[in-house]
Amino acid sequence: MMKLTIDKFQKLQAIAAIETDEIEKASRLVQVLLDKSPEEINEMHVKDFTMLCDKLKSLFDITIDAATMAKPKDIIKANGKTYRVNYELKKPFNTGRYIEVLTFSKGDPITNMHNILASICVPTKWSWTKFKYIDAPYDTIRHEDYADDLKQADFKHGYHAMVFFYLFLMHSTGDSSLYLEEKLTEMMVQDRKIIALKSIFPILSGGFTTQNK
Repeated sequence: MMKLTIDKFQKLQAIAAIETDEIEKASRLVQVLLDKSPEEINEMHVKDFTMLCDKLKSLFDITIDAATMAKPKDIIKANGKTYRVNYELKKPFNTGRYIEVLTFSKGDPITNMHNILASICVPTKWSWTKFKYIDAPYDTIRHEDYADDLKQADFKHGYHAMVFFYLFLMHSTGDSSLYLEEKLTEMMVQDRKIIALKSIFPILSGGFTTQNK
């Protein structure tokens, strides 16, 4: 299974939305997933590149399916640091952070996955006396630093946070059926984006075989 971070997934979505030919998309997708330069991709033989796209397609499908089906974890690692996802929304989660998540979710939740996660996460540190991770003080001024760390977290953690907060919003809005319908529609849009990304590689690898190096 490939290592798919939130940052990489966001880049993949951005590439998928670009108005360009499929060959260029294929090249950019492989660059992101394998941390390769454009020059390294351009030097590859067409047959090798096509085989690589097929392999990445299979790995991507497996990774996305595993991420969406996995159970959420409270303790996650990102950029060499450890955070606790505050799924119970207890202190230090407050009105200010609630508004933060609302703001981030109004745009494109996938683009803001790391920001949403940073708003419901708490930095932690290891306690040798308690032999477990304990919460460290949450500094609101450092939200951007937390978000930058969490870009390097596994995509599944961002996905779970996004789904959790949407469900939380739906349960906390009372009888506002119109609001609930809007939120459900937004969540379906995000799922469709994920499904659309899964369909990119077979199209690209098929199209690339028609090209000559």
